[in-house]
Amino acid sequence: MSKIFSMGSSNRLFGGFCVLVTTFWAIFFVAPAHAQTCSFINGNTNRTVTFTIPRNLSMPRNPPVGTVVWESSTHTHIGANEVFRCNAAYRVGVTSSVGGWQTVGQTEFPIGNTGLAWSLIANNRTIRSIYGSLTRPNNGASGFDRWQFKLVIKTIKSVSAGATIPGGDLGHYSIHEELNGLTFKTSNQASVSTLSCKTPDVTVKMGDQNRVRHFNGVGTSLAPVNFSIALKECPEGLTKVSYLLKPNTQIVDAARSVVALDATSIAKGVGLQILDEGGKPAVLNKKIAFSGYETVGGNFSIPFKAAYHQTAPVVEAGSANSSLTLVMSYE
Repeated sequence: MSKIFSMGSSNRLFGGFCVLVTTFWAIFFVAPAHAQTCSFINGNTNRTVTFTIPRNLSMPRNPPVGTVVWESSTHTHIGANEVFRCNAAYRVGVTSSVGGWQTVGQTEFPIGNTGLAWSLIANNRTIRSIYGSLTRPNNGASGFDRWQFKLVIKTIKSVSAGATIPGGDLGHYSIHEELNGLTFKTSNQASVSTLSCKTPDVTVKMGDQNRVRHFNGVGTSLAPVNFSIALKECPEGLTKVSYLLKPNTQIVDAARSVVALDATSIAKGVGLQILDEGGKPAVLNKKIAFSGYETVGGNFSIPFKAAYHQTAPVVEAGSANSSLTLVMSYE
C-alpha cells in the first residue's frame, strides 16, 4: 500500500489497494432383556466384506457438504455361510465402529472427528442405521449371497487437516442388534489431502498521476489499471475453479461495483471501481466460475481492472486505498 501524504496544495490521488486471497444428537436405544430373536443356522457365521481403498485420496479445498471424496467399485458378495433365521419380526441396518452415537434413519456415519463419513449402498439402496429401521416379517432363512455393495466416503462438515480414514473395521450389517451378519472393512488406512492452487496476495499500484481535474462529475471514472490474480501450480484433477470477490469496505455503488476507500485514506469523494477484463463492472460477493481453467492443471491468471470513481460532487485529493479479499473454491 502507498504511504499517506499530507494534502497541502496537492490535487492528486495516489495509492492503491490490496487483494487478499483466502482459500475457501443422538438417540441411544437399549434393548430390553429377552430371548434371542435371530441366530445363524447350521454353523453359519459372520463374514467380512473388504473394500480396497487408495492410500492417498484428494479432494477440493473447502468442498461443500456432501462432496463425494471416494466411491468404491461394486463388490458382489459371494457367500452362503452367513445364513440366519429369525423367529419373529426383526430389524436390520448399519452399526458403525468409527463414530459416535447413531441416530434414527441415519445413512452417513461419521469417521471420528475428521469431517468425513461413510455410507453403505447395498443392491442400489443406501442402507440406514439399524436404529429406527423398518421391521421385517419373519420369512424363514435369509442371507447375503450375490448382494452387491458399494462404499462411499463423503464430507459432512469442514474436513480437519490431516484427516485419515482408518484401515480395518468401519461397521457392520446388524441383524436385530443381535448378530453382525456382515462386517465391512477397508484394506488400509487412507490419507486425505486437499487440491488447490497457490494464490499469492496482490498489491495493485494505482499510480500518483491521478488528477482531481480529470474527473467529469459523479459517476465518472479515471483510466483503469490492469491487474490479475495468479493461480499457480494448480494440480491435475480439479474440475472447476471458482472465485468470489469480497470487498473489505462498504459497497457504495453496487451497479458499478464501486467500493469505499479504507479508513487510512485521506481523499474524499471517490471510491474504487472493480472491473472485469472487458471493462464491465465485476461481480461482487458472488461465486463465479473461472472459465479459463483447464483440468490438466498448471498456472493461470484471472484478469481484472481497477479505476478511481467519483462518488460525490466535491473531490478532495490525498491517499486513496482500499482492499478486497478473493475467496477461491475448488471442485
